[in-house]
Amino acid sequence: MSSMDAAETLMAVPLFHDCSRQSLARMLPHVAERRLDPLAPLQTFGALATETFLILEGEFELDYGGGRRVRICRGFLGEEAGIGMESYLATATAVRPSRVLAIPRDSLRKLAEETESVLRVLLASFADRGRECSAAEPTAGLAERSESKGNPRILAGWLLATLVPFAVFFLLRDSADIPSVQTAYLLTVISSAVVMWVFRLLPDFVPALFAVLGVVLLRLAPPEVALAGFASDTFFMALSIFALSVVTTTSGFSYRVLLWLLRLGPPNKIWYNLSLFIAGVILTPIVPTTNGRVAIVAPFFNDLAGTLGKGSCASEKQRLAVSVLSGISLLSPIFMSAKSINFVIFGFLPLQEQAQFQWVYWFYAASVCGLALTVLYLLLAWLLFRNSSRPTMSRQLIADQLRILGRMKSGEWAALLGLLLMLAAVLTVPLHGVEVPWITFGIMYVLLMFGFLGAREFRKSIDWSFLVYLGALISLVGAIRYVGADAWFTGQFSWLTAYMREDFKVFILLLAAAIFLVRLALPINATVVVFATFLMPAAVAIGVNPWLIGFLVLLLAESFIWPFQSSYYLQFASMTESTLQIESPRLALFHALLLLAKLAAIYASFPFWHYLGIL
Repeated sequence: MSSMDAAETLMAVPLFHDCSRQSLARMLPHVAERRLDPLAPLQTFGALATETFLILEGEFELDYGGGRRVRICRGFLGEEAGIGMESYLATATAVRPSRVLAIPRDSLRKLAEETESVLRVLLASFADRGRECSAAEPTAGLAERSESKGNPRILAGWLLATLVPFAVFFLLRDSADIPSVQTAYLLTVISSAVVMWVFRLLPDFVPALFAVLGVVLLRLAPPEVALAGFASDTFFMALSIFALSVVTTTSGFSYRVLLWLLRLGPPNKIWYNLSLFIAGVILTPIVPTTNGRVAIVAPFFNDLAGTLGKGSCASEKQRLAVSVLSGISLLSPIFMSAKSINFVIFGFLPLQEQAQFQWVYWFYAASVCGLALTVLYLLLAWLLFRNSSRPTMSRQLIADQLRILGRMKSGEWAALLGLLLMLAAVLTVPLHGVEVPWITFGIMYVLLMFGFLGAREFRKSIDWSFLVYLGALISLVGAIRYVGADAWFTGQFSWLTAYMREDFKVFILLLAAAIFLVRLALPINATVVVFATFLMPAAVAIGVNPWLIGFLVLLLAESFIWPFQSSYYLQFASMTESTLQIESPRLALFHALLLLAKLAAIYASFPFWHYLGIL
């Protein structure tokens, strides 16, 4: 059966009527036709349930044991795989020449997660044959197991989160250079939150809320200061861009762009890698989380790797994986809307700097660094991952996936128009005088008003936990300035700020080394917050542009060598189902060299930053 016939069959099956065209297009490369002669087994009792089968032609006999047999000539077989059971409960044998469409377990499970009716129909089909799912066969994998209690890391973390604040307070309360006892109290509260972040005791936004609560209860700053982050322009701009991102992804527009890219160029490995990289770059300013971009591109990587063939994929898979990971993360600091933490840096800027470094000027100021980094990345990827394989992908398959998607839907047009409107409005800010946060907020309102962003998606798909984290962090920065702790921070790191003022080239090397060491323990977001908190106020004090310091922190903190340092890298490895060897020495070497490439791109940008007056 051709991919076109398979596409038509899937769209005609009532089970898939409620599924999105994007989901069916993703599933198409993994569906395969099987032909069976009479008496040939399709599935065996007790065997691992890995596929569900749609009967296209013929007849099958199901043997449940104990003399109980059932004959079926239409519908589904092997529903056990789709509903989460571990093994088949019957042996299915072809009675006459037959054909089935085999659908992998993982593909159906993903559909069931997105569309509730899929699981319901499969369960009904299974029950119609008079057999219910027994208690001994749990729906494994439908629920995640919670982390085991008594984990030594968790116990040690909570112990330190309790003891460290007391130690910090007793060390600081009698310090001669501490501005006030309120500063000591604030640093005590923050120290407890930092320990929670280091040991990952709670989601990131919970320690941030704890710190805000401590500021309010201890009366270290007025409520209007302690909660100012939740009313800031940055908070509402992040919310609005999240909303536009949700429409872009859920409508299927982002996936359609990926297919367009792949179909546009020649069917060879150079274009496959460029397509994945370019797709990641296109998504970077649109989807404001790296993990969100991984969720979009990783299934496409699976589709591409699966259709290239095992031999070709084995030699090319690492470069394809590097193209995906670099596309979604390499230029994150270049676009203000690329990552959630970028909004934190924007919120840390003084008001006059915020007025200057809106979306367009942020990109303009970072563009030379981004261009140099892209060229160096392409060179490194070619040197380290070149091979003699010649993988090819069926252009007909891509055409059939686009055929399943059909014409652009209203949601996709809304996403496209929203993106174009945002870009046009941002470029013309000097003409209309409306600030960027309220432009994006207006676009979000239109999406809500016309139903392109529904109430369910607004509740579930927007990263509310990060928005709380963002608001709390901006509030904490205000509290730090209110009690004078920013000046104290600057004094404690005077050795580093001295290099910032007197020898900026050496300062960058010291900053890179310090961030590299801290990243061994702290995640990216916490590292950025720690360094930006004391370096950006110090930059303002000595006359260095604070945006430049924030940009450098973002760029260098994004670097990593080992998988445990990057959540999106681990997420990608998990979603690619062991296609990627994450412990590969070649990948570790690539990421180490990429850190050096970032330093080279920074130094290459010096003349441009001097021209802009930033440096």
